[in-house]
Amino acid sequence: MADKETVIGADTRISGEVRGDEDLVVRGRIDGRVQLTQNLTVEKGATVQADVDVRQLVVSGTVVGAIVASESVKLMSTARVVGDLASPRVMMEAGAAYRGRVDMGDIAAARAAVSSRVAQRPAASEKAAIRPAPPRMAMPGKVVVAGKAAAPVAPTTAARSTAPAVAGAAAPASPPAFPRVAGAMGGMAPAWAKKKIRRR
Repeated sequence: MADKETVIGADTRISGEVRGDEDLVVRGRIDGRVQLTQNLTVEKGATVQADVDVRQLVVSGTVVGAIVASESVKLMSTARVVGDLASPRVMMEAGAAYRGRVDMGDIAAARAAVSSRVAQRPAASEKAAIRPAPPRMAMPGKVVVAGKAAAPVAPTTAARSTAPAVAGAAAPASPPAFPRVAGAMGGMAPAWAKKKIRRR
């Protein structure tokens, strides 16, 4: 243990890169990256969604990301870890959950791989920022052309009422228009419709 210790409270959330030369105890949440020359302790209920590069790691909470520990990694019974892990010593208590690959060999190569992956992230985020915005949906009764709202759409001929407007009286609702058998269907009319037409 180092002489000094930093504690991130349960109600504290940090987004970005955390670096230091002393022990760090997380009771809240960290999103980004953690790089320490000393030890990292993730207590129960805490969440670290970041790539971790430390000397020793003790997890009782949740860690999502690549882990590189130069000395050891210990997963307690309440630990939930997702990500590749590289350390010469890995200890896991009964009940701990882990998903990923474990590398107990070349720690320097694992650290270099994590660093190169972090260096490529800004370029990917810039490409995502240039992506055009999705088209806006038109409001009912309006037509959107090239991002601008046009005049309201006039009702169709079938929906218009032919009755004269009377002051103070509600306009009668027009019945729905159905296609005429002889005009709209023509030769495509079913047999029963043709028989009715002939009888008339």
